[in-house]
Amino acid sequence: KMLRKTPPIMLESNETSMISLGDMEGEDPIAKLEIPPNTFYRQNGEPYTGKVKASVTFLDPRNVSSAATAQSDLNFVGDEGDMLPLRTYGMFSMDFTDEMATESLNAGKVKVHLDSAQVRMPGHLEGMKLWSLNPQTGLWEEEGDFQPDRSKRSKREERTFLVGNMEIRERRLFNLDVPESRRCYIKVRTYRSERYLSSEQVAGVVVSVINLEPTPGYSSNPRAWGRFDSAVTTSNGACVPAFCDDQNPDAYSAYIMASLGGEELEAVPSSPRLNPFAVGVPQPYLNKLRYQRTDHFDRNVKKTAFR
Repeated sequence: KMLRKTPPIMLESNETSMISLGDMEGEDPIAKLEIPPNTFYRQNGEPYTGKVKASVTFLDPRNVSSAATAQSDLNFVGDEGDMLPLRTYGMFSMDFTDEMATESLNAGKVKVHLDSAQVRMPGHLEGMKLWSLNPQTGLWEEEGDFQPDRSKRSKREERTFLVGNMEIRERRLFNLDVPESRRCYIKVRTYRSERYLSSEQVAGVVVSVINLEPTPGYSSNPRAWGRFDSAVTTSNGACVPAFCDDQNPDAYSAYIMASLGGEELEAVPSSPRLNPFAVGVPQPYLNKLRYQRTDHFDRNVKKTAFR
């Protein structure tokens, strides 16, 4: 699935422009882009004056169904060279051209105003950073930090904002993210039949994981969707990274799906009775995992995922 590009809007290069990020009905935007006047320039470095055709596409993390349209796993390389995950508060791409859409334009000194009310997990405001996706490596690279917004606002504006600065030099996907170092792995196997024989395991199946927010009772941020990842099975299954908590092993949950050649595969049923052999986890551990297929409570729901 691909995220649809938003229809372009016209900006005046000599005026300040504000563009909202997030269009969930009944919700405030997660952030706003502020483009100051006289900030656009051509590929050769010359200042650009005139009308600007702008298309800003935002992947809203409050909409879980949009996870499948994201263009990358949320990984970055830490200071010690380890591959670590990010927790996203939204991805956006920007495309600026001249009025006739014949020349791509760059933009400098673009500000991102992040609404702090949208970030509810403890420690995430302090750890929030701006990232951009390197199209060559497929990894996220840090663009900068967020700082408290000191600009004057109307007395009726009681919300607080964080502001980050960025420069648009090339067509990259940008991200509002918090580094996460908590990681574990989910082992998933796929089979040709319901006999679940080791010799009948299927290779080449794409296994996808969407991490959900922590279960009730743990600190959570219902507005942020967790990291998603995927892996391809070998003849011995696949291990897919997921969020976890070393102090509370049942704090996090995730949806797991599998597809082969574009066809979604059916998961092992969880009702009317759980079969430890079929799931591949012996008791008493299986009960602790709280394994449930998506149709556990409603038989009309698709059978192609479990949590």
